[in-house]
Amino acid sequence: YHAERTQCMTYFRITGNFDPDDITKYLRLVPESVQRIGDVRRNGVPYDCASWRYGTVKSHRLDTANQMMQTIDDLLTKADLLRKIKLTYDAKLWLIVVPLVRYDEPTPMLAPSPAVMRFCMETGTEIDIDLYVACPDDMTGTEQTEQ
Repeated sequence: YHAERTQCMTYFRITGNFDPDDITKYLRLVPESVQRIGDVRRNGVPYDCASWRYGTVKSHRLDTANQMMQTIDDLLTKADLLRKIKLTYDAKLWLIVVPLVRYDEPTPMLAPSPAVMRFCMETGTEIDIDLYVACPDDMTGTEQTEQ
């Protein structure tokens, strides 16, 4: 198996044409990671936009609404600043949800709460759900039938 249990990760990300240090100063929050335009990825390709990441939460709980709230909690009072960043830098704001589901376990509930949806609407934040399914290495994905 590629995962022992179903789990989910959430984080907030800003991408665009900016210096990540400016975003840090503007929001007065320390990011977990940043990429600058021109930084080189592991595969040798340079980034063509900057990235600022904050608020990662990982959990084995199946209700991600609370997890999403934890991720944006520090940002709730900064809606005006986030809108200005979006306009000033032509930036995109993302609430990223990454469930890794074990094929033989229940799937997490991915519905955001009304408070999360309100935050996203007020700031222009998009919700991006990247779903992954973990299964045993010996599963082929197709069943063979006898003839």
